[in-house]
Amino acid sequence: MLEITRIVVLFQCKWKNPSVLGLKPQPKEKAVNEKPVIEMFEDCDAIWMHDGNPKMPHAELTTGFCSNGYFDCRRVLMYPWLCRKLAERLCYKMVMEGITNYVHWSAGSSYSAITFSYELAGMFRVKHGFTEKDPLDPIGKKMIWKGGVIPPEERVLQIEELITTSHTLFEVRRAIQEANPNPVNFLPVVGCIVHRPKKLPVHYEGIKIISLIEKEIWTEKPENCPLCKTGSRRLRPRGNWKELTTGKK
Repeated sequence: MLEITRIVVLFQCKWKNPSVLGLKPQPKEKAVNEKPVIEMFEDCDAIWMHDGNPKMPHAELTTGFCSNGYFDCRRVLMYPWLCRKLAERLCYKMVMEGITNYVHWSAGSSYSAITFSYELAGMFRVKHGFTEKDPLDPIGKKMIWKGGVIPPEERVLQIEELITTSHTLFEVRRAIQEANPNPVNFLPVVGCIVHRPKKLPVHYEGIKIISLIEKEIWTEKPENCPLCKTGSRRLRPRGNWKELTTGKK
């Protein structure tokens, strides 16, 4: 049976005990343990790391860069109960991290972060919105916001499913700000399931990343990719998942 988390307006008070939110009290080290989340991805066949064998293909990201690892969050978030479980865990971790600011909005990006940021909005009992991909952008990187006007006194918490580089992180903020008639008050934190930068620690202009999984996974331009140099083929993970993970079509 699913544990339904009853959460009052999370950031309105200074919480000293997360149990008041309806969350089961846990030791801090257990609450932030990555292992159960990684196992969830493994069970959903949603995580891949290159084994160094040049005969095996490697990932080509949407940016055109190469990578030696990939988390396919869609394969996990397609199960609503797992989406809820991940949202509960991130919510708990945010409380453990001491986030106590009042927030009015949870905002995510299209497409995978839409349902996840929606779950967080429900737990925080705040409004939800998401950016959309600009249909006029041929490479699909530009975002637009149609979620309405955000008053200057309302704070926005950005929630993503995956952060690889800072591009989407800042593009979401740019799109919301550009569509708004007044400055948008973003919280200086972003919550996500997977944070997979090229190198840790990483700094995003004063923005703190609170994630359930944090792992260094490199990305390189094809001309600098060590796997390309060994003869390993580049494959887009979506549409080629079986071949990428097993080497067989």
